[in-house]
Amino acid sequence: MNDSTPSAPAQARVWVHYAQFYLADPELGTDGLPTPEQATDGILATGRDGACVRTGLNTGYVTVSAQCLPQRPDTLPAGAWGTSSEGTLESTTGSLLVHSWEDGAIEDLPDLAAHGPGLYHLRISARGRDQGQAIDTTGPGEDSGEHYFLETWPIP
Repeated sequence: MNDSTPSAPAQARVWVHYAQFYLADPELGTDGLPTPEQATDGILATGRDGACVRTGLNTGYVTVSAQCLPQRPDTLPAGAWGTSSEGTLESTTGSLLVHSWEDGAIEDLPDLAAHGPGLYHLRISARGRDQGQAIDTTGPGEDSGEHYFLETWPIP
């Protein structure tokens, strides 16, 4: 990737179970990453080579958009977001993909450590978490109304 060109935002439905999804290197997996209970702000727990995102929905699909940027953006993401969380994580391998707890890496979303190994800042914007929590569980064809936008950029 050219360091001055951000990846285009991509979107995918991500199956969550036990109110969580992860960012992880597919080769390393999610074992050893923080758990939803470690999300002190109720949304994000970061660790070495990954992070755990706590969702409102217990089981079902949430919509996730993701983008790796070359540097901190000048503006917040467009749209109506109910809450956000930020953190720092280290990618020792230069690979950080969204992972479903059951389905593994979501290949339709970009690598959030696309600039190689190192420290990254992660910003998560979310909406519909209260709705997802109230619903608790949806079937495969149902929309929970819960959405996340993940942005990362390298820390020099």
